[in-house]
Amino acid sequence: MSFVLLIIGIVLFYMGRIQIGPVHAEGRQVKAAGIILTLPAMITLLLLNFFVPLIAGPNFDAVMTAVGVVSLLELIGMLAATALAYILIADPPGGPHLPGVLGEIQDEARSRRKSPGSRPPQSRPNFNLSVPVPRPRLNRESFPAVMTLKEAARYLRTSETEVLRLIDEGKLAASRDNFTYKIARSQLDELR
Repeated sequence: MSFVLLIIGIVLFYMGRIQIGPVHAEGRQVKAAGIILTLPAMITLLLLNFFVPLIAGPNFDAVMTAVGVVSLLELIGMLAATALAYILIADPPGGPHLPGVLGEIQDEARSRRKSPGSRPPQSRPNFNLSVPVPRPRLNRESFPAVMTLKEAARYLRTSETEVLRLIDEGKLAASRDNFTYKIARSQLDELR
C-alpha cells in the first residue's frame, strides 16, 4: 500500500500542482507533500532489506516478528504522511501549524492565498500595473491570441508568479486547461 503513496508522491513532486474539487495548490507545498508521501515506502524498503536481516539473522521467528513490526510502522508512517500531505496541500481551516521547514512552506502558501485586498508578502516584488512604466514597443504579432502563463508573463514583462497573483486576485481573467492557464491577449491588453 505504501507503494501507491510512493507513486502519488512522485507524481505530485514532478507536477508541482494538484486540483481535486475545491482544493487547488501548486508550488513548494505540493512538492513537499510529494516528498512526504514517498517516505513510508522508502523507509519500509530500507528496513526490510537492511535492518531486518541484520537484527533477525537466519532465525525465522525473529524475521517474522521483525516483518510484523515493520508492517505496523509502515501503516503508522502512511497515516502520518497522508495527514501531513493533506495539511500542506489543503490547509484546512483550524488545521495545525506545522513546525520547522514545513511550517515555513505552509506560511508561504497561506500568504499566497490571502484575500485580494491584502498586502503581498515581503518576499515578492510589489508589481503595480497601474503605475505607467516606459516600455519598448512589443511586437504584438509575435504573441498568440491565447497565451500560456509563461507567454503572458513575457508579454507583461513580469514573472509567472506575478501573473498567477493577478489571476488569484481576480484582476486577470484566465481559464484552466488541466494544469495550465489559458489567457486571452485582450485581457492582458486591458491591464496595460
